[in-house]
Amino acid sequence: MLIPIVNIIILIIVYHNLSLSFGKDGGFTVGLILLGFIFLHILTIGDAKLLVMVKQVYLKYRIKACIWQ
Repeated sequence: MLIPIVNIIILIIVYHNLSLSFGKDGGFTVGLILLGFIFLHILTIGDAKLLVMVKQVYLKYRIKACIWQ
């Protein structure tokens, strides 16, 4: 029973990091959680630009990831 709950929490963390990497705030994260199919299209079609934030996520979570420049 614990695995689906952990799955949802990880999904929320990923959506929050995604919205932060595009310069959006917590309200956009809630939109991604509730209406993800619409808000993901807003990110892809809209004027949102990907910010260089991969380094900060790498330093925060100490994960091995490719670092974009």
